[in-house]
Amino acid sequence: MGSRVRTGTLIEVDPRFGVDPDRLRAEGWTGVFGRPAPLEVEVGFGNGISLIEMARRRPEHNFVGVELYGRGIEKLGKRLAHEGIGNVRIVKGEGMEVLADCFPRGAIHTFHCNFPDPWPKVRHHKRRFVGPALAVRLFDRVRPGGDLFFATDFDCYAYQMRDTFDAHPGFVNRAGSGEFLYRMPDRIVTKYEAKFAARGATIRYLWYRRTEGGGGA
Repeated sequence: MGSRVRTGTLIEVDPRFGVDPDRLRAEGWTGVFGRPAPLEVEVGFGNGISLIEMARRRPEHNFVGVELYGRGIEKLGKRLAHEGIGNVRIVKGEGMEVLADCFPRGAIHTFHCNFPDPWPKVRHHKRRFVGPALAVRLFDRVRPGGDLFFATDFDCYAYQMRDTFDAHPGFVNRAGSGEFLYRMPDRIVTKYEAKFAARGATIRYLWYRRTEGGGGA
């Protein structure tokens, strides 16, 4: 990880859940959590409901939530403290930077990204989080055999996500090349997902598996 870790202890969150960058550099995620366990990462966790429920369902896993906005971070921290959930840590920061700074090669067991900002205007498409640069980064950070899950209600963004990861030789589309999933058994429905579904929006899910080989740009 080196000296590039730019996250700080989150003073607005119970210190049990914030990430101390010095400890992370020195001890890795095993030290931060106090145990070795498969590591699941959600970037852009919003109010944190899905992250909490995943942590409840899989207590044998460690979870890291990455979020840029303080309000969601504070809400999640309070819920974790209130409910006594000990297998979640929070990193405040921009997703691509945190993935680069905080996770060594092959560290991530499962990656989640639900309803990232679609930046609908064409001139803003370059700001989208899910794109070729993310595919390259995740190929490096997700372990071989690890899974990636995405969800969006925005049609053209769904196609971009699919085309990006289908084109990368290091990932396999579990729905089939060029396909989406429209139902995910046992999926935790997020607040926004329920709202979008109530409006009649089509929600598309993508599930990719990181291959043993592959690579490239």
